[in-house]
Amino acid sequence: MAFLAAACGGPDLGDIVELEVSLTVTGTTSAPEAVALGETQGGLGVTRAFVSASAVTLLPCSSNVSQLDLGARGYDLVLEAPQYERVTTAVSEFCGVRLDLDPVSSNARAGIPEGASLFVEGEAADGTAFTLMSESSSSLLLEAEPGSSFGEQPLLLGFDASIWLAGLPLPEELAEMSAELFDSQLLESAALYVDSDGNQALDADEQTPVARATAPR
Repeated sequence: MAFLAAACGGPDLGDIVELEVSLTVTGTTSAPEAVALGETQGGLGVTRAFVSASAVTLLPCSSNVSQLDLGARGYDLVLEAPQYERVTTAVSEFCGVRLDLDPVSSNARAGIPEGASLFVEGEAADGTAFTLMSESSSSLLLEAEPGSSFGEQPLLLGFDASIWLAGLPLPEELAEMSAELFDSQLLESAALYVDSDGNQALDADEQTPVARATAPR
């Protein structure tokens, strides 16, 4: 959890209207029968999922305003109480969120292999344990529709495990292909939603994303 402040504009700070941005980062699943968070429901059961970011950046709508960098972050995506950021800033509008995913030693967590940028562990339907790990670097960009901004509303960045882990894990002899899918499918799995009730969970009436992840241009 982070509480940050940034001031921009003229010398009279009393005229500045502050914007509060809340961003929850968590795992989701649109097909729990294929990939569930926790115990298996017929497919994979994911007990741990982790992403390591060298930078998490809030991008203002105006090109004349500096972006807001939250620094390096590690996010455990399967937690009862998801991790979140809360930012109070004088920037009036944000139109994007960017995550630069890299192995970062300061993001180290117990049980996460050293050098991992992405890590998942869990059980298959037959009870067989599996782990997936990546040391690669990539970036995710989530932008509002043209002419829109995210506004002062709670946001949720969800990684859909049923998309990320579709078809995984592959047999050991296809380990290289398995690693490629693990990296590439993360992009398609990430989307930004409005957490309208602020409960840090993706509810049934909040399923329409306000932005989907793309690779930065």
